[in-house]
Amino acid sequence: MLGEAVTVTENVIARLRERVLDGTYAPGARLQEFALANDLEVSRTPIRDALRVLASEELLIYAPNRGYAVRNVVLQDVIDAYDVRANLEGLACRLLAERGISDALLAQFDKLIARGEEIVNGPDWGPRQHQAWSELNTEFHTTIAVATRNKSLEEILRQVRRIPRMFDSRLSPNTDFFRSVYTHEERKRSHREHTKIVEALRVRDALRAEALMREHVYVNRDLLRKTYEEMFGAEVGALEQTKKKRRRKAEA
Repeated sequence: MLGEAVTVTENVIARLRERVLDGTYAPGARLQEFALANDLEVSRTPIRDALRVLASEELLIYAPNRGYAVRNVVLQDVIDAYDVRANLEGLACRLLAERGISDALLAQFDKLIARGEEIVNGPDWGPRQHQAWSELNTEFHTTIAVATRNKSLEEILRQVRRIPRMFDSRLSPNTDFFRSVYTHEERKRSHREHTKIVEALRVRDALRAEALMREHVYVNRDLLRKTYEEMFGAEVGALEQTKKKRRRKAEA
């Protein structure tokens, strides 16, 4: 029975988390236990537990006597998340290089690089290849984080990678906007950078591995910010003001 309860709670957490990330629940929206329980056809206990977890992940904000509301994420939050990622993923690379990585892990990285080579240098480039690269890119960065065996670092990185999706659904990997930011040429650049990072890890050059990863994330941060502001400049200003007002109201 206990195992079943855990499974129900984990399922509710996953479903609510995805709804927050994909914009089903709008920024500032208040989440009521009773309504959510009816919607998901579960008791209020797993709903209550799930809301606490999502608040701990900073996807929701809790206010006494007001309950839980979806966090309002502004553009600066996205930039800040990339800054955190750059430094923590750089640290992850340094830790791995200093420790030395096993032949099995090196083989795993080599397979990822080989797959990346096939994707970005293949004869075609379209939505399917873009999706394949996005999945490989996530696997590459996740593999590095997991390999550190540092649970705190891994969890923080997992959380900050969610923030761009909360800001705007256009920042999700398989949208037209995201594909316009990360073009075929940009994906080739990312692949070259992945290759250099793996080579630095292979020879245990800790400082180079750290610097390469940090710069890799910063380049993507700046590219996303520049393109977003160029495409949605006026909208960004209005959206930022609206979200700041909602945040102040939710936190009041």
